[in-house]
Amino acid sequence: MKQSVTTVEELMTAGYENYEQMYRAIQRYASQSVSDHERLTVYLNEHAADPAADQAVKLALAAHFLERPDLVIQILKAGPEGREKRWLLAIAYKEQKEYTKALADLERARARGWDEAQILAETVENHRRMGDVKTAHHDLGQLKKTASDSALYYYQAAGLAEAEGDIEQALDHLQAAADRNPDFLPAVFRLAFLTDLNGDEDRALELYKLCRRINPVHVNALINLAVLYEDSGRYEQAETLLEQVVAVHPNHPRARLFLKDVQSSLYMFFDEESERKRDKFQQVLDMPISDFELSVRSRNCLKKMGIKTLGDLTRITEAELLSYKNFGETSLNEIKAIMTTKGLRLGQAVEDKAAKKAAALLPGSGPEAPAGIDQALLAKTIDDLQFSVRSRKCLLKLNVNTVADLVNYSEAQLMSVKNFGSVSLKEVKEKLAGLGLGLRDQEA
Repeated sequence: MKQSVTTVEELMTAGYENYEQMYRAIQRYASQSVSDHERLTVYLNEHAADPAADQAVKLALAAHFLERPDLVIQILKAGPEGREKRWLLAIAYKEQKEYTKALADLERARARGWDEAQILAETVENHRRMGDVKTAHHDLGQLKKTASDSALYYYQAAGLAEAEGDIEQALDHLQAAADRNPDFLPAVFRLAFLTDLNGDEDRALELYKLCRRINPVHVNALINLAVLYEDSGRYEQAETLLEQVVAVHPNHPRARLFLKDVQSSLYMFFDEESERKRDKFQQVLDMPISDFELSVRSRNCLKKMGIKTLGDLTRITEAELLSYKNFGETSLNEIKAIMTTKGLRLGQAVEDKAAKKAAALLPGSGPEAPAGIDQALLAKTIDDLQFSVRSRKCLLKLNVNTVADLVNYSEAQLMSVKNFGSVSLKEVKEKLAGLGLGLRDQEA
């Protein structure tokens, strides 16, 4: 087969030497331009109901790249038997959260000779998503025997670490996966996402930019990158990215909402008073210790510890200060009094960082939604609850799309999210109370 195709008809009727070649050809076509994406969508809609036997897998792949798992299942159910069919069905069922069916088709794909490492990786993920962490760990052990130094192994290890609340370990595993395969989009995207939630926005920005260079481009990577641009006041760049998403996915709810917010911000009145307050706070943090009256002992201890400003003091706890040689309660009280006069406290920045890490414990990796609750309530989307713009943006940035996602969070986790304050928390609690629900207890 020649290296490229120019029409969707040629793409779907061409002969391919193997599944990998077919996959790459359809992947390239689906991501090379908005017009080609639209033509592929039209062709799929016209042929999905009654696919020719020799086009079933091709059409299913097209549906996969167009994010239509329902069509993948429809096309392949009556299609000719084969390992490609079973593999694609397993992926589609997983995306539909029908994990038992996905696992069954993974076994059928394995019996027909599909790659063992890929089978094991998907088996780990399905069991993890089902909440069966013990079995997932067993599967991960099998994957380690088969592909111990692969991106697949480290990506699945990261998923399990995240499910168990060890975000630092998850980040390490994701970095290892990205190091071994820089084009492995799931690992690069998840690394960017967790890095962002962990408070390192600059690093997350660079990782999301890497996602843009991997085909097919991850829609959520574009949206999350746009959110970071918006947060830093780069509204034009955010608008450009969101317009790209809407051009291909005109009904994408998150993209449309964020685009509306960004376009509003482009014409929003600049709040000089708010900016002055922010600048004033930073000036307080930058104030040198030498500006204050301190005893010789306190001043010498702080100097030896490398603490030069009030901002430095917010990054150290009382316990750490007291553990330093010759630093006692008198010096501690002296410093606390100074901090109080400036509206600060020892360890303030440490607490903020810890809160951000708590926010990285994502719904889906924590406890399941409470049993016995009407599933129709849990399935309601965030849009259905009609949140304010600020609350909605914070929730969507956390990938909270449904009520089931939301009730997996505690008050402390939500309050630790940037721009999510007491007003937003009150709004969330009132909306959930109207459904007879509430946020997760902190100890849960």
